[in-house]
Amino acid sequence: MTDHLRTVVIGYGGMGSQYAQMLYDGKVEGMTLTGVCCRNEPGQQKIRERHPGVAIYRDTEDTFAHASDFDAVVVVTPHVTHVPITAEALALGKHVLCDKPAGICAGEVREVLAKKPQGAVWAIMFNTRMEPASLKAKELLDAGELGEITRAVWVCNSWFRTPAYHRSSPWRSSWSGEYGGLLINQCQHYLDLWQWLLGMPDEVDADIDFGKYNDFTVDDSVDLRFLYGPGSVHPKLRGTFISATGEYPGDNRFEIWGKKGRLTLLDEKKLILDRSEPDVDTFCHTNTEIYGQPEYHTEVLVEPQPGKQYQKVFQNFSDHIRKGTPLLADAANGVNSLTLANAAYLSAWTGIRIALPMDDALYTRLLQDRAAMELKEKNKK
Repeated sequence: MTDHLRTVVIGYGGMGSQYAQMLYDGKVEGMTLTGVCCRNEPGQQKIRERHPGVAIYRDTEDTFAHASDFDAVVVVTPHVTHVPITAEALALGKHVLCDKPAGICAGEVREVLAKKPQGAVWAIMFNTRMEPASLKAKELLDAGELGEITRAVWVCNSWFRTPAYHRSSPWRSSWSGEYGGLLINQCQHYLDLWQWLLGMPDEVDADIDFGKYNDFTVDDSVDLRFLYGPGSVHPKLRGTFISATGEYPGDNRFEIWGKKGRLTLLDEKKLILDRSEPDVDTFCHTNTEIYGQPEYHTEVLVEPQPGKQYQKVFQNFSDHIRKGTPLLADAANGVNSLTLANAAYLSAWTGIRIALPMDDALYTRLLQDRAAMELKEKNKK
């Protein structure tokens, strides 16, 4: 363990600049901004102005040539670069906090995890886990407060995006740049929260629209089914996940039903428990009324409240390395949201349910085919 983490932020875009400022201002105990990796001169000039005394690296090669000057890196670069940058950092014994997703193919992430040096930490920026409502939901579900889980439905189509967003960076919303759309970008946080709360399904069945609302070839509307089998933690669970970026006004409502009631997560921040009194099984065995229904009691467990969830992820990362505090979003679990996205794409491309663990090699090949086809079409224009 170490007392202090000298940290380099790799990538100085919208989020990278925010992370750099947070570290420079000393808002994370045990972490100091030592350097920033930025390839363009305008960005480098901003770093000089905003963060005097902080080292500036031209690229990752320049960064890792100075590996003795830092202990940890924060990776905030395009998705396709997450795995190679992380792999190089870990190989040098550096700790890594990587923006989501962990990569573009779950298989390549697992390969890096298998080679990760003992003692090197790899965490993913899943700040939604830090929401008080998410933490309370996790506590209740792990304690079995809903009893046997039977159904979960998440409608999260509050990601409205216009062409201005999709055109904001050349790599966005493309197979050849972002290697996906809605599922690989916006939905990563919620796919992560789903598996964190309910565990991984046995099968994924996907109905995906590619370019339903936009002039591109990636996904902007999805309907997913998560099927849990006899050997899973919730053998009777059937899950439905619905999302889109072209519908407005949207909703963000995650409902989980169990034999003892229903848990509802609203907009990530409000948590409501409807508790059946008595539970469904007990009522069914004792009820004599034709249309009888158990009573239920509603309780708002968590109200929306302001928070600094990104800062909390950084602090947890720092505390884990320095003090041994449990890591809330490690890559070994964080890869699961990417697995769900990969399986959903594969299901849509092949027209069949995808059993987990999936065929990573098949997915990688089909993804590369789509990227190549997209580039070919772009070059014709």
